Amino acid sequence: MRRPSKPAIVIMVVAGVIILTVVALAVSLASKDTSLQFMVRDGTSKAWVWDLTARAENRTSLSFFQSDAGPVTQKLTHLSPGQATLFLSAPDYQEQAIPVVLRRGVNRLASPVEMTGLEIPKLDHWIIFEKAGDQGIICELRPVGTDGKAVVNHPCLPLWVASRVSVETKDGLPVQNETEKAARGAELFRGQMPWKWDPTPETLYRYTALIAAARMKPDSSPYRVIDYLIVVPDPLQISPEELDALMRRAWTGWAGPDMSGIAAELDKGKSRLRYFISTSWNVKAGGQ
Repeated sequence: MRRPSKPAIVIMVVAGVIILTVVALAVSLASKDTSLQFMVRDGTSKAWVWDLTARAENRTSLSFFQSDAGPVTQKLTHLSPGQATLFLSAPDYQEQAIPVVLRRGVNRLASPVEMTGLEIPKLDHWIIFEKAGDQGIICELRPVGTDGKAVVNHPCLPLWVASRVSVETKDGLPVQNETEKAARGAELFRGQMPWKWDPTPETLYRYTALIAAARMKPDSSPYRVIDYLIVVPDPLQISPEELDALMRRAWTGWAGPDMSGIAAELDKGKSRLRYFISTSWNVKAGGQ
């Protein structure tokens, strides 16, 4: 086998040195690239923010769904060192403009940026679907828009949710099958319902609440009628603490099947909130 001549060896060595120099230069330049890393989350749920746009200088990042595990770190690259502003926006959220000082290399915001959800867009009413279980009655809260369609992607607002559970009766007796023109019998529960927000990307309706069996009076009848009160606050006008105080005052007005008393009290704060009253009949009882 013929061995390479000395000139050929020299050429190969020089070529190798040039390649290594180019690679080293590229790595060096990359390491000096100015970037900004940050995390954005919903201020109420602490989950990711739908349809987030992040912008600084002439760089933009778009983010829709993120992960099952929660918000992920966002990154803007190829920025210029010096003073800059990080602009954050998403549908139905309050926009944010955050001043930052960028140094060459990787920059990180120390804390997650929390976005304030403003509204559930075009909200007209709620539909509640119930499912009986050993723990009680699981309630899926579905917002419906003015166009009659389900509102799927929206901010997590700090709702205040309550219900009243009664035995469903007809002619003074508990009903044994689904029926029409029924009535409310003995009251088994009346109170606030804690709710949960499901950030899983494939979930369509994210609010669920539980009427715990342990909080209801025992009753062997098979069907319930449930009256719901869902209060949707304007987060820029009323804080969760102020809402709780308002609802404690209004609570005494919840009397009778039409809830006229509590509605009259809530009407006084209509510039700061919206409320929705709904009734579900023929709800199968949960575990007792």
